[in-house]
Amino acid sequence: MTTRELHIVVAALTYRRPEGIAKLLDVLRRQIHMPERPFRVTVMVVDNDASGSARGAVEAFSNTGSYELIYVVEQQQGIPLARNRAIDTAPPDTDLFCFLDDDEWPVDNWLDAMLAVRERTGADCVYGPVEPVYPAQPPEFFLKSRVFERRRNADGARINYAASNNVMIDYHYMRQHNMRFEEKMRFTGGSDYLFFNQAVRGGMKIFWADDALVYDIIPASRMTWNWLLQRQYRLGNTFAVRDSLYGTGREKLRRFAYGCARVGLGVVMLPALAVSPRWGMRSVSHILRGAGMVSGILGHAYQEYAPTKLETQGK
Repeated sequence: MTTRELHIVVAALTYRRPEGIAKLLDVLRRQIHMPERPFRVTVMVVDNDASGSARGAVEAFSNTGSYELIYVVEQQQGIPLARNRAIDTAPPDTDLFCFLDDDEWPVDNWLDAMLAVRERTGADCVYGPVEPVYPAQPPEFFLKSRVFERRRNADGARINYAASNNVMIDYHYMRQHNMRFEEKMRFTGGSDYLFFNQAVRGGMKIFWADDALVYDIIPASRMTWNWLLQRQYRLGNTFAVRDSLYGTGREKLRRFAYGCARVGLGVVMLPALAVSPRWGMRSVSHILRGAGMVSGILGHAYQEYAPTKLETQGK
């Protein structure tokens, strides 16, 4: 029996990170191909800088022989616009569609690990772990707080969430269900949360591939209280923005009450900040995420990715 070769598109959005996208394109040349799970790869870079600043870095990999390369410029700035452009630009014969960020790189068996879980579970979508890579001599408090670490699951476990930083989606399923990223969330962040939240509600089966590891660079500019507090607030705000756009009155009221409860819990836990970085950071997260939820239900959408913010603090 001959196994059909699958066509996998790996899409990476980029905005003025030539070094990051070059590293990703270099590492993707090393993907391991197992004969029982044959595939070919097209790497698509969507440059969200209207000036096309990533072109030179991308074209340096145009003849690697390891993958086909597509480079497009999405002149309208905004993460969901660039993600939708990636979906629309994929070749018609695409079987599987992956997203990675331009400050990440995968292990060499990344795609095969995704395929193995998909083969075993019949998944519509496979999601994998992202491990932080810290700068030299990072602040000790932020390491001990583990605030940049993400939860992991058992390999092959069914889960009810995903994000665009390490994911493989059945392209035919995505097209059949007309899955799109919400362009009203152009600068708020979190459009991938909404994308997969709606997909799960619609019946999408998502499974965890624990061996499909991706590394994520944590720049020194993020290991500051200013960045961290803003990010925690935005994460809470994202949930509320989703409810404001698509939630029922009951869901909005529930989100408001939950946000208030998280603020209260965080205040009670706040003394832990003096003795335990991990539990202290949890208290701060409760307060800021809860406040983000409350303000979001009241109509405030935090614009983390507005152009002025991108210029000063990066993605």
